[in-house]
Amino acid sequence: MSIPTPTQAQCDLLAEALDLARCLVFGKRSHTDASVIERRRDRLRQIQAALASFTHEICRDRLPTEQIPLTVRQAFVRAVLLVTRYHQAGGIGWQGTLTSPTLSRYYPDPIPERWKAPDAIAHLSQQFQLTTTFQADLEQLLSSVDERLQQQRTLIQAILADAGIGADPGSLSQAAIVALFQALFKIQIPADKIQCIYTPLQFYFCLDFPPVERELGADWQGTDPDDLAQLRALQNSLNDFSFTKFRRFPTFGPCNPVHIDSAWANRIASQARCTPNQVVQAMAQTVGVLPIADAEAFLLHDIWGHYWQLVLTQFEGDYAILADCHEPLRAGETAYTPAGPLTCGDLFERVDPEHNRVRLNDTKACQFFHAEVRQRLGLLFTHLIGEIVADVAEFKFIWSNPENAEALPGSSLFKQHPTNFDLSLGDLDFLFLRVLQPLLSLNLSVMEPSPLEQDVLAHWQTQGVGVDSLALQTGLKSAIAQLYQIFLTEYQALYLPTISAQSGIFTQIASNLLQLQNVINCLYTDPELTQPGPFPFQDLLIVFISSYCCLDSYAEFWQVDDVLATYFIPCWLRLARQSEGESTLRE
Repeated sequence: MSIPTPTQAQCDLLAEALDLARCLVFGKRSHTDASVIERRRDRLRQIQAALASFTHEICRDRLPTEQIPLTVRQAFVRAVLLVTRYHQAGGIGWQGTLTSPTLSRYYPDPIPERWKAPDAIAHLSQQFQLTTTFQADLEQLLSSVDERLQQQRTLIQAILADAGIGADPGSLSQAAIVALFQALFKIQIPADKIQCIYTPLQFYFCLDFPPVERELGADWQGTDPDDLAQLRALQNSLNDFSFTKFRRFPTFGPCNPVHIDSAWANRIASQARCTPNQVVQAMAQTVGVLPIADAEAFLLHDIWGHYWQLVLTQFEGDYAILADCHEPLRAGETAYTPAGPLTCGDLFERVDPEHNRVRLNDTKACQFFHAEVRQRLGLLFTHLIGEIVADVAEFKFIWSNPENAEALPGSSLFKQHPTNFDLSLGDLDFLFLRVLQPLLSLNLSVMEPSPLEQDVLAHWQTQGVGVDSLALQTGLKSAIAQLYQIFLTEYQALYLPTISAQSGIFTQIASNLLQLQNVINCLYTDPELTQPGPFPFQDLLIVFISSYCCLDSYAEFWQVDDVLATYFIPCWLRLARQSEGESTLRE
C-alpha cells in the first residue's frame, strides 16, 4: 500500500486549505464580507498551485507486459470493454423542452468498432496476457451490462409511450410532462413552471419553483396550497443532506418510491414487461429534479458524470451500504478483521451466569473498531472517487469548448482543472465523521434499552437465557459504555479529522486525494495523448479509475494514484500499438 508522505510544510498547506474550504462552504450561508470571501478564494488557489508538485512522476514509456501488475492489466482491459458502452450509458440521444448549450456541445470520445467485435475480448486478453477464466468473467460482465442497458431503455420507452411522447421531440407536450411529474411526486404543478430533459435511460425535471421570500405572483395564483407547500419542501430537499439519498445513486434525487403512483407503476410494468417494484426502484435511481435556473450547472455532471457509474461500475453496492451508515450499531453489524468476521454482538460475553455478570472482550472490541472504520472509510472512498470522475467528465466540456466555458456554471474555484480541489476536500470533511458517527455516539438510558441492547438480549434469549434480570441488563449497559470508551480512545489516537501531522489517517487521506487529483489533472490534459484521434483516452481514463476501484475501495484508494501515474500510459500505448493508426502515435 503506497501511502503518500507529505512534508510538514505540505501538511500545513493542506490544513490551511481545509480550513479555507470549510469557511467558503459556510460562507454561502452567512453574511461574511465579499472581500473576505474573495481573499479566501485567492489563497485557496495559491495553495492548490503550491501543492501541484505533490504528485507522482508520470511514466510515459512502453513497459513489458510482465512489469504491469496483473490486477492493473485486468482493470485496464475491463475498462476498454466497458467504455464501448459509455456512449449508451451517458447522454447520447438526449431530448427535451429545455435548451441546453452544454449538452448540445458535449461529445464523448470515438470508440473503434473493432473494440465491439465478437473477438474483442479474446484479442485484448491475448494482448495483455490474461487467462481464459478472466475472459469468461468479462463475457459475463458485458452480457450483464447489455441486459441492464436494454431493460432501462425498454422502461424509459414505455414511460414515454404511456405519456404520449413519440420519437419526435415536438410531440412532447407540457400536459404530458405535468402528468408524469404528478405520477412520480403526487404534486400538481402549473404547466409553464416545468421543463424536462431526457435520454434513452434518464429523465430530469427542471422546475421554476415558487418564491419563498416574497409574495406569490399572478402566475402562481390558483395553485393549491398543499401543492405549493410540497414544491417548497421538494426544493429544500435538493440541498439538504440525507443518507437516504445514497439509496438513489446515481441521481441522488428526490424521487421517493413511496410517492410514486401505484396504478401508474402497474401500468408501466405491464408495458415494459417487468414488475411494479422494478419500475419504482428504477425511477428512484433514474429521475432527477433541478431548479431550472441552475440546470446547466448540474445536467452534464449528472447525465455524463454519474449515470454511467450505475451500469459500468460496482459502486451501487457500496452506496446501498452507505445509505445505512448513520443507523445505530446493531448486534449483527459485522466487521471483517484479519482474524475473520466479527459481529458487534460477539464482543459481549456472559460470565458467572449465576450472578448475571457481563464482560466486554477488550481485544475483540479493538479489532472490531479498526475493521469497521476501514469498511466505513472504504464506502467514503467510493463516494470520493465517484464524485471525482463525475467532475472530470464534466470538465471535458471546458476542455473541448474553451471559448464557451462560461456556459457551464459551477461552484468550484477550479473550473479550469479536471478535478475540484475545494469540493473534494469539502466532501471528505463533511462525510468523514458522519460515516463514523454510530461508532462514536453513546446512546444509553436506564429508562429503555438501545437497539444494540435489544439485539444482544434477544440473541441470549434464543439461547434459553432469562433476560429479565436487572443485574444482567445493567451489566450489559456497563459493558456497552466500556465499549464506547474503547472506541473513543482508539478514535482519538488515530482518526481525528485534523491535518496537523504526517502520520494521522485524515492527513493521509487528504494527501492521497491531492496526489490522485494532481495525477489526473496531468494525464487528462496531456497535450499529446488527448489530441483528436481514433482511440479514446479521456473517457477511458475515468472508466479505468472506476474499474480499478471497484472491488476493495479502501485498499484501492491508496494505490490508484500510483497505478495511474505508473501504468496507465504504458497500458494505453500497448493497446494502441496493436491497433490501426499506430503511425499517429508517439514512439
